[in-house]
Amino acid sequence: MIYKIINICGIVFMLTTLFSCLKPSVELDHGAWGDNAFITSVVLFQYIEVTNDLGYGEPVTGYQNVGISTISNVVNKENQTITVVAKKGTDLTQMGIRFTHYGTKIEPLDNAPVAGVISDFTKGYFKYNVYSADGTIREWKLIISVEQ
Repeated sequence: MIYKIINICGIVFMLTTLFSCLKPSVELDHGAWGDNAFITSVVLFQYIEVTNDLGYGEPVTGYQNVGISTISNVVNKENQTITVVAKKGTDLTQMGIRFTHYGTKIEPLDNAPVAGVISDFTKGYFKYNVYSADGTIREWKLIISVEQ
């Protein structure tokens, strides 16, 4: 008799789990968040090779994410532009970029480098769409140069 009760409880649990996954219980109103298609900051970075002796008998080689120094980094919310001037001697062919933003997604346009991926930024001018939860899309312009 105990076996039948446990078995019945298992079936009830499975049915409850199955049906609870079929329909959402709460709808999220994305429009309530308003227009947040804005970038708040930009960071340039590169990877450097690092070798450490971790005590395993042989050195271990890996890569470390290191920020690239800039002399100017201006985010203009009104014009949707970001102007970054890296320190003299910075190699724009092997670096990456990270955005801080309130949008739901950033999409590179016209072959702009993807954020977080080491790329060539020598072209100097790039466009990105920033999507907001309420459906607003803003086109942002990124201008990168090196100090003369």
